[in-house]
Amino acid sequence: MENLKLQCHLKKYLEEQDISVRKLSEEINERRDTINDLANNRDMNNRRIPASLLAKLMMYFDVTLDDLFTLIENNDKES
Repeated sequence: MENLKLQCHLKKYLEEQDISVRKLSEEINERRDTINDLANNRDMNNRRIPASLLAKLMMYFDVTLDDLFTLIENNDKES
């Protein structure tokens, strides 16, 4: 299981609905840096994502966790 990681598809939903990271962060009252990191899959191996943030994203985009994330093989050399 060490060679698996989450891939976030938030960027796809932002683009489909033409919503900026800034607008989303303001509307769901979450840090813009956190939203940006998720949208760009930054540091996903070490990230802890609060359930409250996941719930907000699922409600905002009317999606499930399976829509937001995919489990993929980790090809990073550092892991």
